[in-house]
Formats: sequence, C-alpha cells, structure tokens
Amino acid sequence: MNINNLLLVDEEKDFAKSMIDAISCSVFLTDSIDILYFNYNFETNFRTFDMKKIDFEKETYITEDKLKEKHTFKIIKINKQYKNRDLYILKDITKELEQEKLMNVFLHLDSLTELPNRAKLIIDLKNRYLNITSLAIIDLKDFKEINDFYGNQIGDFILKSVANYIKSMLREGQILYKFHADTYCIANMNLKQDEFTALIQNILTRIDNHVFYYEQYGIDTRAIAGLSFSSLNNKLITADLALQSAKKTNKNFLVFYDELDNLQEYKNNMTWTKKLKNALAEDKIIVYFQPLVDNKTMRVRKYECLVRMIDENKIISPFFFLDIAKKTNQYTKMTRVIIEKAFAAFEFLSFDFSINVSYDDIEEEDFIDFIKIMVDKYNTHDIAKRVVFEILEDQSIKNYDILSHFINEVKDIGCKIAIDDFGSGYSNFDHIIKMNVDYLKIDASLIKNIATDENSYKVTKTIVDFAKSLNLQTIAEYVENEEIFKITKELGIDFSQGYYFSPPISSPELESC
Repeated sequence: MNINNLLLVDEEKDFAKSMIDAISCSVFLTDSIDILYFNYNFETNFRTFDMKKIDFEKETYITEDKLKEKHTFKIIKINKQYKNRDLYILKDITKELEQEKLMNVFLHLDSLTELPNRAKLIIDLKNRYLNITSLAIIDLKDFKEINDFYGNQIGDFILKSVANYIKSMLREGQILYKFHADTYCIANMNLKQDEFTALIQNILTRIDNHVFYYEQYGIDTRAIAGLSFSSLNNKLITADLALQSAKKTNKNFLVFYDELDNLQEYKNNMTWTKKLKNALAEDKIIVYFQPLVDNKTMRVRKYECLVRMIDENKIISPFFFLDIAKKTNQYTKMTRVIIEKAFAAFEFLSFDFSINVSYDDIEEEDFIDFIKIMVDKYNTHDIAKRVVFEILEDQSIKNYDILSHFINEVKDIGCKIAIDDFGSGYSNFDHIIKMNVDYLKIDASLIKNIATDENSYKVTKTIVDFAKSLNLQTIAEYVENEEIFKITKELGIDFSQGYYFSPPISSPELESC
C-alpha cells in the first residue's frame, strides 16, 4: 500500500471516529472480550462507571452520575459484525422510565380521591399474589340529586368524604378502589364470605346513618352494593350484575348467586351493542313501513315508519336491539336516523306518515331544532303537515311540562301528535285532556283480545268514546283478522293497522287494500 493509500485509510478512520463521537448516545465497540473503543466521555460523567461491569448480553445497565443520581441505560446491539467486532449503543432511558411511571400512576389512579381506579383493579385481579377472593361494588343512590342541588364543589366533597369514611372501616386485607362517578369497589383478600358480607352491611348502614358536614350544610346519602364471591375469573362482572339486580329489586345489597347468573344475557347484550354501533356507523339502520287503512274508505291513508337493522344481509327486528339501544344511549341516534330516512321516503308522496319518538328523544335540548331542520330540508310538498310523531306515554315520562312544550313546538310548525299504546296501563286521561294531541293509538293488548275478552272490548269502547268527545281520531293496531277488523269498524275507530292488511314492507308503495 502506498503512502497515499495509508493517508486515505487514516482519514477514513478519523472520519468514522468523528461520526461516532458526534452521536449523543454512548457507543461501544467490543471484540466480545474487551471494549476496544467508546465515546461520549462516559467514564468522566458517571461516578460508578466500570466498563467491566457492563454486561452487553443484558437489556439494561444501571449506574450513577457524579451527583449520585441513578441512570438506566438501554443496551442496543447493532447486528452487523465486522471482524468479530460488535457495536453497541447505550441509550439513557432514565427520563422515559420516570415518565412511564408517572403515566402508570395517572392511568391507575382516581384524580379526585387519589384511590386506585377500575383499571388498577383489573390488573390486581390478575395478580395471583394478591389473591382477591371477593368484590363489593358500592354505589351512592342519591348522589345526582346532591350534585344537582348543591353543585359540583360539594359533590366532590361528598365523594372524597365517603371514600375516607369507607376506608376508615376497612381492615387489613381489603383495598378500596374508586370507579367512575359515584361508584366505589372493595376488594377482599382474607375475610370469609359471611365476614365480608357483614362488613359490607355495616358500611352501608353507617353511610346511611352518617351526616357529612360542609360549612353550614349537613348532607346525608344512601348506598347500595353488589357482592360477588365467584371462583371464576368474572368477579367484576358478577358483582356489577348483583348491583344492578339490587337496584331493580330496591334492595340495599345483593350477593351474586347462580340464580342471578345471567352472564349469557350479558354476553348477548354486548354482542347486540356492538352490532348496533356498527349498523349506525355503516348506515345499516333502515326503515320499514306498515300501512294504516281508513276504516270508512278502505284505502291506505298513512304509514307507520318502523326501525330495522341489517346484519349479515339479514333484516333484524327491533325486538333484538331496541332495549339495548336504550341501555347504551344509542336510541336517540337511531331515532334521528329514522326521522331523516322517513322524511326522505315521503318527500314526494302524498301519504301521511308516523314516526315513534321517546321521552328520551324529547328531553334532548336540540331535538326540536333537529326536527325543524329536517322539515326545512324536505319541505317540498308541505311534509310537516303529513308527519305524525307517536309518543309512548309511560312511566319514563318524568316531566309533563317538557312533553307539552315539545308537542306545542312541533304543532306550531304543522306536525301532528299521536299517543301510542293508549290504554296500556300508564295512560292518563287527565294528561290527554291537557295535551294538544291529534290521535290516540289504542294499545295492541286490547285490540288483539277485543273479540274474545269482554273487558278489552269495554275498555276499547271507553277510549273511543273519550276520543270522540275531544275530537281526536283513533287508530287500532294489531288488527290480525277479519273479526277484529269488523269490531273496530263497529266501535267507530278511524284507522286500522295490522297483518290483516299488510306486514311492514320495505317501501311505501301500497295505495289501497
């Protein structure tokens, strides 16, 4: 090799060295026995540095700097070898680990009470060293009223006070967790079933009897609980099922036993929740139409718009997903889809058409605005005068002033109102007198038995006479045969709907029977 070539090799070595020195991480070149080269002035920055202590076969290396602060380095091997030389990079991940630790604390801690949260419980349930044998989920029954009446500041005070109060009653071997809103959970590791049940009963009783003081206010609250001693990996689910059953049966607490085991129903609910969510996202909520026949002219004058769902190319009845929609807060989204699709279907047709709306829909602040937007969008042929909103009058109605306001607003823009399932048991004649409605739709349970049950006949006749006295029109649904239809005509009911005329169909094309 001539002198120029030697100089070139030296220049390449210098260039390579300068490149390595410029890397902010620590770089080590080894021959599997000794460290041949390293950069970054590593030994002068770190007090306990000893190259011989670095085990490059491990994933990390821990040492101290001059300020005696510990640093953790990640060892990264550059795979390509040259003449049995290995190149390693040591990346300081101390701050990353600290941030990860803080993030774990944030993710697994309730910020208000600083108690471990539901995510932390899920991790702890998998920890075989903790060996959680039972759970109790505790819910404050009237916290929403406290929060609404006193405000968020006092509401937060109550949540923290209840947490501290529960914690003061726990023994060694129990952990208190704070779930969302006003829900707590106690995990038990060492108490027997009867002992843990007695502890939860005592906690509930003492919360019920305790008064929490905030300045001049004395505030009391009540609690309810669901317990699970399940030996399977489903304690959290079964404790929650017990809590929900306690709420439904108005009991202070319930323990999950086999008779409460509706896990299959729970799984089905999860399945339909997912199907419904996908259907909403993929525009697979559709409308079917069932005709209403004018009992005098025997012609189709109206249609009821009914929700259906497409799932795996099948048309699914609302029987399978309607309750799930209500439980998962997807019902109001579904109603709006049906309204827009119904308006689009009838924009250029002459028929009247009805759409079911619930009190939950009506209670939403912008629901009336949404209807007005739809009326403006599809008002080519005075569509507002042809739409009827069917309202189910049942125990879900909390405030008749809100209902009356909705009725007056939609009537002002030309729409009509029907009360659905009238005579079902919750119907209130006094409310009907006060509300500005157009139709009473007689409950199917009365109509289907009208030919065989004298009481059904009498109640139906009373409803028809009552409606006529108020100049309201009546609709009989569930007209399944000729005998029922003849009776509805005799009683003077204005419209009939049922399979005797037609099942729900995919498009409103019928013009007469």
